[in-house]
Amino acid sequence: MQLAMGVVLFVLSVVAFWHAMPTDGTVRGYLRNDQVQAYYAIVLVGGLVGGVLLIIIGVASLLG
Repeated sequence: MQLAMGVVLFVLSVVAFWHAMPTDGTVRGYLRNDQVQAYYAIVLVGGLVGGVLLIIIGVASLLG
């Protein structure tokens, strides 16, 4: 279960990062505020780290 949740969390974080990238040199409308950018970055990093940790725990539980 942790492995599946980790993969989903990791993929969602990568998709959210990809979606936040500027298009044609313009920042997305919802990321024009500096505070929103900071919170968005914290959520993305938390999702990536949480996803990787859940993947590691899931693989360890499958092998152990």
